[in-house]
Amino acid sequence: MLFKEIKAYFTRKHETIPSNMQSPFLIRLSDLLKEGYTFHESVSMLLPFHVKNADKVIHQVTEVQKSGLSVTEVFKLLGFPSRLLLPINLAMIHGQLQETISTLGVNIAIYERAKKRLNNLLMYPLFLFVAIFLLFTIFRMYFLPNMESLLGTRESLKSENSIAWTTVLLQMPNIFLFVIVVVSILISIVLLFLQKRTVEVRLNFSQKIPIVNNWCRLLLTRVFSREMGGLIESGMPLQQSFDALINQPEHKALQFMAEQMKNKIVHGESFSKSVLLLGYFTEDFHHFVVHGENNGYLGRELTLYSEFLSERIETKLSRYLSIIQPTLFFILAIFIIGAYLAILLPIYEMINIV
Repeated sequence: MLFKEIKAYFTRKHETIPSNMQSPFLIRLSDLLKEGYTFHESVSMLLPFHVKNADKVIHQVTEVQKSGLSVTEVFKLLGFPSRLLLPINLAMIHGQLQETISTLGVNIAIYERAKKRLNNLLMYPLFLFVAIFLLFTIFRMYFLPNMESLLGTRESLKSENSIAWTTVLLQMPNIFLFVIVVVSILISIVLLFLQKRTVEVRLNFSQKIPIVNNWCRLLLTRVFSREMGGLIESGMPLQQSFDALINQPEHKALQFMAEQMKNKIVHGESFSKSVLLLGYFTEDFHHFVVHGENNGYLGRELTLYSEFLSERIETKLSRYLSIIQPTLFFILAIFIIGAYLAILLPIYEMINIV
């Protein structure tokens, strides 16, 4: 059974586009669509460069389109995550598929660059942490027992204190690792607990955590302004735009926010007032909405604001990534100082004894 699952995984892997190649695929697909190629022709031209079992996948794509399924099903077949299926699904409604695919290609490229940079930043500190963890383990196994035996011949409060401090200092990597594991388990439990709760409960919970709150507001505002802006800009009435967001199955939080805003508008509130009352958006989003309502270009204002938020998110990501490595090196420096103290304290005690 396990062998079949492993075989199915690798078979499926050869029939999907790897995550690091999804951005180039989307950008090239957008270029071909812009040049006038049909969607099927563009996908068939690009798949041999991005998928190993290209002939089989092209046949599957053809069957999907023959059966009358949407373009979203094709991207799902190619292994694109659900967070990317939402804008493609809505693009089929407002008719801006080429522009949407181009924007997604750029956004995925930003995400992949951040992920690659994070991996590069973590690689060297993690290697040093493993080396220090092994070194401290060797100290505890060989150095500490020898020091205890040498100092144990002379009963002294100072000797006991130096051995106790040495033991604590040599346990620092273990304590750090234990804290990381406990925090990870607690976060996993909280996430599992929240998955069983409603979208409203999850959103309200995220509002209470400072850093998470800021990121949730940024991401939710960007996706709402991008999708709603595209729908309104295409000429779709406001009520139908909300219905399109409510009927999509990919993004539950967006679905919930659209339902709440539609109810407020039905009860007489304006679009800008409902944005302010909902409370899940960034602080300055309301001002852009008011400006868009006043000048009659609400859809375009929302689209521009989503692009502005994409730039802000990229800037914040770069700022956080620039902090990670110095923080890890600071923790490693504490471990190294602890190792020196763990060695020197018993040695100084032995010198005092002599």
